[in-house]
Amino acid sequence: MPRYFFHLRFGDRVVHDDEGVDLPSRSAAHDEAHAVIRDLAGRSLRRDSRRWAGWFLQVTDDQDQFLRCPIGHPALELVPPGGGPMPVMDLLPTDQTEPGAHQTADDWGQAARDVVSRLLARLKQTVTLLERHRQLRL
Repeated sequence: MPRYFFHLRFGDRVVHDDEGVDLPSRSAAHDEAHAVIRDLAGRSLRRDSRRWAGWFLQVTDDQDQFLRCPIGHPALELVPPGGGPMPVMDLLPTDQTEPGAHQTADDWGQAARDVVSRLLARLKQTVTLLERHRQLRL
């Protein structure tokens, strides 16, 4: 019986499942992943609904990752053009990423504005592509 591993991921931080679970199929692993997410998210809704925001559950087997599901909402993850999650440090101004660098509120504010600006540009591009897709389907 194949062994499946259920890892928790937040940005570039990963909590590895070193034991895994023996399940009969990928379908069973998919069902188990959704049960885990319901359990984790359900418990957090009673306390803090944002507790798992940005966290993902990754399911792997001996071949590689085959399932990745958001646990909390919003399920926001920045992905650079090359793929894979963007390290949080890549979002900061380059002069602020050195160890021991002092970040002021203005530095963080500018970094946040830059991220929002990039996200809005990507959203506009997505809307344009979806509209073009709709036109082509008519």
